[in-house]
Amino acid sequence: MARPQIDEATVFSLEEAPKLLEKEDFEFFDDLVNRSREYLEAFRWCDRVVSVRVGIFDPGVLGVFLLEIETSRPDVDELIWVIMGDLPPAYIAEQNPGSCPNAACALDGYVRAMMDWVEAVEEGRSVAKLIPVNAPPTKEWAKYLRVRLEFIEQSILTDYKEFLT
Repeated sequence: MARPQIDEATVFSLEEAPKLLEKEDFEFFDDLVNRSREYLEAFRWCDRVVSVRVGIFDPGVLGVFLLEIETSRPDVDELIWVIMGDLPPAYIAEQNPGSCPNAACALDGYVRAMMDWVEAVEEGRSVAKLIPVNAPPTKEWAKYLRVRLEFIEQSILTDYKEFLT
């Protein structure tokens, strides 16, 4: 599969990221990076994670990471966005060439996919064909997730409007 088209100016290496963080955020940051690696490596199609870059990091809330992987499957992208934090983890792979060139687009796609799940649960519809969520499809979980998603839209994505395509 062709490599996704990523705007390289919008991601930082793990070596660069600590220069941009406050000292008290290192532990949370490292935890999210490690959890992102473990999350992708748990999938059979991911042979191993080669590198991790940072697209968005909001201390105490979430990180959007670009992971480069090795895979023996020709239908799997080598670059995959992972959203990790105080919410259900997910990966975002490009559906169309150039559809997810930066972390803001990945996070926006995450919010939209998770909101579809929330609305299905609230309306009593099946979530079988929606993004997998590591929580039971109950109205209680849907309410909790809706609050988190609305926070992301209002407090994080608003800062990245110019990056949304």
